[in-house]
Amino acid sequence: MLSFASLGSGSEGNSFLIKSNEALIMIDCGFNFKETTKRLSRLNLTFSDINHYFITHEHEDHIKAAPMIYKNENTHISSTYGTAKRLGMEKKFSLLNYDEVVNINDIKIKVIPVPHDAMEPCHYTFESNNIKVGIITDFGSITEKIIEEYSNLDMLVIETNHDLEMLEKSKYPINLKNRISGPNGHTNNKLTKALFEKLNKNRLKKVIFCHLSKNNNTQEQVRKEFEPYFKKYECDFIEQDSVFDWITIKN
Repeated sequence: MLSFASLGSGSEGNSFLIKSNEALIMIDCGFNFKETTKRLSRLNLTFSDINHYFITHEHEDHIKAAPMIYKNENTHISSTYGTAKRLGMEKKFSLLNYDEVVNINDIKIKVIPVPHDAMEPCHYTFESNNIKVGIITDFGSITEKIIEEYSNLDMLVIETNHDLEMLEKSKYPINLKNRISGPNGHTNNKLTKALFEKLNKNRLKKVIFCHLSKNNNTQEQVRKEFEPYFKKYECDFIEQDSVFDWITIKN
């Protein structure tokens, strides 16, 4: 059994939770300390309930609470060396290597490299009792490694950041548009769909879309792009302003 929840996801903050029989893990802490505390309370949790924190990269919408968590909580935070160095925390965080497998009680976590404009970005898959969940946000292109590692999951949490046409028509400056849509930026609906079509989905039961841009995407656009998959799999969305309550994936 693995359970999943989220404190919210989008350009203003991202944070995800994975729970097994023996461990509770937070992935990213992109809301400020006060807001993170408030959102955890909506799940009847406090920081003391969390066994370990894993950070994906140093952008503010993924690490905003990390310094305060490290300062105020007796806990462990892990990231790649590049991420920790960019945050000035390389002597304080537990350092991870790409492709490394870490065990937190009964959860096996694998570190996956992703193409994004950060120092040493990664994401993670989680496995416990023959259930496997993958979370992937903040990637601008598809790699063979991503295809390999995010196949054969029971649940996939995946970014659908923007709709290309909406981004092109937006008021964003051209350099920001190019950054977002570039090979080390964020994924668009069509790119996410292209990745999805390459994955082995024989075990897949649940798909959760996350990190939608408030300005350049909508749930309706995602539903339109993924219409056949909404009919085949259980699909849902994580929103920026609300907590996504626990769901449990079983054998």
